[in-house]
Amino acid sequence: MIFRLSTTIKNTFFAIMLIIVMLNFVSCNHPGSEDSLTENADSFSCHYFNWQYQKALRYVTPESEKWLRFEASQVHQIDVDMLKSMDEGAACEIGEVAYLNDDSLATVKVDVKNYLEKDTIGAASHVVEKATFVLNMVYKNDKWLVKLNSVPRRLK
Repeated sequence: MIFRLSTTIKNTFFAIMLIIVMLNFVSCNHPGSEDSLTENADSFSCHYFNWQYQKALRYVTPESEKWLRFEASQVHQIDVDMLKSMDEGAACEIGEVAYLNDDSLATVKVDVKNYLEKDTIGAASHVVEKATFVLNMVYKNDKWLVKLNSVPRRLK
């Protein structure tokens, strides 16, 4: 009787574990994890808004590289001096995540505080206390990457 009870318990435990695993696969429709998505969006944002474009490259699609190169080409010595004189760098906070139609695309809202914003050609950059941006994310090659169609623009 004890052996049979033990087999029944083992079978029940196995069935419960199988159901949990199946529910986990069924309930997770999004490729990759949301943690991975938000971590990559946060890493990109922290590097980008602190003008560390080379470090930001690892978080963007290959097609987006041209926008980071463009941004880097617009940095002048006066901007570098302003960055060095700041007490602290830009701080980023990830907000709302919205998955789009096929779950391999998403948008992420990012609140950025205390960042140096480039101004028009010939004008000095200036510090912005707080702004919100929306990043387009794409799941590509088993990871979430930022897809830039232009330089990030703050929401009005």
